[in-house]
Amino acid sequence: MRVNLGIPMRLSEIARATGGVMLSKENPMVKAVSTDSRQLRSGDLFIALPGRRRSGLEFVGEARKKGCLVLSEAPDQSHILHPDGGAALLSFAKKYKKTLPYILYRIGITGSVGKTTTKELLRAILKTRYKVHASEGNFNSEIGMPMSILSAEKECKILIMEMGMNHPGEIKKMSCCLAPSIALITNVGTAHIGNLGSREEIAKAKLEITEGMNGGDIFVPSDEPLLEGIANRSTFGYDVKRDDFSIAFSPQGSISIYNKGKLYASNITPPFFEEHNLKCLLAAVSVAIKIGLTPEEIHLGISSISVENTRQKQFLRENYLFYTDFYNASRESVLACIKSAEDIAHTKGKSLLLGDILELGDMSEKIHYEVGRAISPQVFNRLFLFGNLVRDVGRGAIESGFPAERIFTVSDLSRPELCAELVRRECKTGEMIFMKASRAIGLERVLDCFKDQGEKH
Repeated sequence: MRVNLGIPMRLSEIARATGGVMLSKENPMVKAVSTDSRQLRSGDLFIALPGRRRSGLEFVGEARKKGCLVLSEAPDQSHILHPDGGAALLSFAKKYKKTLPYILYRIGITGSVGKTTTKELLRAILKTRYKVHASEGNFNSEIGMPMSILSAEKECKILIMEMGMNHPGEIKKMSCCLAPSIALITNVGTAHIGNLGSREEIAKAKLEITEGMNGGDIFVPSDEPLLEGIANRSTFGYDVKRDDFSIAFSPQGSISIYNKGKLYASNITPPFFEEHNLKCLLAAVSVAIKIGLTPEEIHLGISSISVENTRQKQFLRENYLFYTDFYNASRESVLACIKSAEDIAHTKGKSLLLGDILELGDMSEKIHYEVGRAISPQVFNRLFLFGNLVRDVGRGAIESGFPAERIFTVSDLSRPELCAELVRRECKTGEMIFMKASRAIGLERVLDCFKDQGEKH
């Protein structure tokens, strides 16, 4: 990953910010930082990070040959000596953030699903008034988040940072780096339950987002009992009387937004009506209202939102319409995909193509089975399964009444073309195929087997 520094800094300033030892006799201005030797350009600062497979130390020599500055634990090759590149990066971002002169709010977003969509929707709404800087894509790790902070420009007034995790303690580090003035938890699901053991432990890990806060508001869904009893808690949901922020639907298809039971904005038509996307929109609007945006600005912000602000994409290939979400998967996000597919009217039929949901540990069989039970034979023509774990999806689907002869499985993950051939053989022209799996499955490889007719949105 490589970013241009929003505010260029002297090497000595970076040494102080990271807590490292300045070894260079020269003190050049640094304009870009990289953690990936493949992206380096002359004059960049290369931060050597520890790695599970390969350490950044292996690439220090290559970085120097490219004319780059180096922060690492190698005293004979470093311009800044530091024993831990990851800790240095977090410290650098923490100090860099303090150099931004106009920051009004630092917003941290976490949750099992919906983080990126909520972040993008909130960015679109707040841009109606403020200069906003948000983490790009899914840069939500201990590396991606601080790198995103370092690219913030001097004029920005709001930072929106996404925080993901695989293990306890990771969000705490990011929260202490960002020091959120506002925190938002989209939900507590089952993603990474194999690493954490239970939803209760996942909730604890998500609540680490408060570790770097000094007061400030935290926004949580009202239907999650694991997030009750939190100080400075504001809730969002669908109960106008109970929730601090809520949405109500009109027969005409528009929505109204309520703040503590009082109408705040009405006659809003969002670009989507899937339940999971509307929940993300409500979470984003809740923060925007708390910050002080007017109903007119809320209207303007939502009107600027397109489906590009969500993860889901549509592709027309070989006269099939593929509805895709290739980022990641959990029980909640796959069930949301199924629910969205049910809500979309399509006269030429709909099918599902699902791959393995990873990192579920001992819960894997149960969760895959539950997903299968949710698949209706009245809604979907066929069910395609790609992977080894999804056999339990098929078992659950059959037990809930889905005909076995309409289920097709490819267990060899190295053969996406076999899955593509099954789709061609079984699906009708014009059929819509909904695709979802964990990122590591590489489900996009199946889509790549079809001739491209263009991205729909």
